[in-house]
Amino acid sequence: MLDIKVDENTIKMLVEKAISDRVDEIVKQKYFLTYNELSSYLNISKPIIEERLIKSGLPYYRVGSKYLFKRDEIDDFLDNMTAMMTTTNRDIKFFNKLVESTTGEKKGSSAEKRTTFSSLAL
Repeated sequence: MLDIKVDENTIKMLVEKAISDRVDEIVKQKYFLTYNELSSYLNISKPIIEERLIKSGLPYYRVGSKYLFKRDEIDDFLDNMTAMMTTTNRDIKFFNKLVESTTGEKKGSSAEKRTTFSSLAL
């Protein structure tokens, strides 16, 4: 049988370090992603992002000519999108038709969320 003795202070120090490291990691995450960062994050090309996701209602923000995307909104949008897909329809290019058939609302209408910050001083 093994008899392992662990110092309580050592355990406390290791737990505090692990928590501190995780907090630092969270703090370093970016709030907004650029088009290139979004493309890397999702591992899909920019044209696919525009044609399939933005036209399906992916929220974005504009600062002048630059498009920015909030990571949590991206995750929520994709979670909602995939939750609506069925076993026979798992292709995002058919997502607009799926949404229209279930809600009666066309994506890209006034319900689409877009914000421009070009007039704000950043």
